[in-house]
Amino acid sequence: MFVELIESLRCPRSHEESALVASATRTESGHIVEGVLGCPVCGAEFRIANGVAHFDEPPEPAAIERADAETAMRIAAFLELTDGRGFALLCGRWGAHMEYVLRLTQTPLVLVNPPSGIALDAAAGVVMARGAAPFAPDVVRAAALDHGTGGTGSTGSTFVDSVIRSVRPGGRLLGPASLRVTHGVTEIARDERMWVGEKTATPDSAPRLVSIKRTR
Repeated sequence: MFVELIESLRCPRSHEESALVASATRTESGHIVEGVLGCPVCGAEFRIANGVAHFDEPPEPAAIERADAETAMRIAAFLELTDGRGFALLCGRWGAHMEYVLRLTQTPLVLVNPPSGIALDAAAGVVMARGAAPFAPDVVRAAALDHGTGGTGSTGSTFVDSVIRSVRPGGRLLGPASLRVTHGVTEIARDERMWVGEKTATPDSAPRLVSIKRTR
């Protein structure tokens, strides 16, 4: 877990938001390999083991998908990963394409509930969670969504909504064609395999108007 990502993480429990506090017992090249993330609001602790942040027991592992350069190119292009600013999320099976995507972009990638059996070393962070994605609102550059990444049924839908909430207004989102485009996302294009959309501004994320008074 890259140290600079910590400020973008939040406790997934239902209470007022607060940045987490990290306590590292082992670090390597700016990454926390072993340690604990603590919530100052509710006192919850989430372990980091082998560089993976465990916020909850993950759902069933994502379906295995063979990595290929064509899919990676589409992910990088559709999510507009043109430079190294910010970070993007690859949820579920999309994480299998991480190494190919990183050949095309310098954008740091965070894997959320990735499929088992893939190399994780190149990821800026790896998060295991269920029910809600542990990120602050409007901090993620772009995200690739997957079915049931954080569970099934309403739990999975809530997880997808929480990922969308974490993406900044105007940020790109990608999902499989069978995943419904939810409120707050404007679809831009789709084919038989996937769609791409843009997050629209919400009341919580829209800039607030400030009245300006003339001073004498």
